[in-house]
Amino acid sequence: MTADPWHCEACGARYDMASCTLEVGLVRLALEGPDGFRLGSTGIEAEVARLLEPCACGGRLAPGGNEQLGSDAVFSADALRPLARRGWEVLTGCDEPGLVRLREVWRARALRLLGRDEELSNDDVLELRLEQRLAGLRAEIDRARAAGDEDAAQMAHARYIELGTSYARRFAAR
Repeated sequence: MTADPWHCEACGARYDMASCTLEVGLVRLALEGPDGFRLGSTGIEAEVARLLEPCACGGRLAPGGNEQLGSDAVFSADALRPLARRGWEVLTGCDEPGLVRLREVWRARALRLLGRDEELSNDDVLELRLEQRLAGLRAEIDRARAAGDEDAAQMAHARYIELGTSYARRFAAR
């Protein structure tokens, strides 16, 4: 699955929704329920757009645009939280195997998103830290490439692969 392309209507900056799979998925579950669930913002773009923070230029994010992705889109926590709560309730009430597995994968990030950090296990906290480090390395790779420093990008990429492999081993064993 590729991420849905989004862009700023004012300046044309491109936005990547790949890091927002949880948020978009919870919105979809809140709005449409579990029947026929699919990932991505297709069909719920207007609802998602209302929940996103504006572009750095102040412009509004909208679906569509160039497939070449740029910055990660950012949701407004206050706007998202009511739909996220409802979506999480729908997901926790499902017994369809695919959605049960998705709930397991999303659990730690969903609890943090919902402000329920006290329910996080030590493994959940470690998982979130590793995900944050991976995101930081991905941003470092992007910055190095944007600056034309391919050596720094390759070094960051190697660290990303090493950490990602450790992450996959640890959490695939669950």
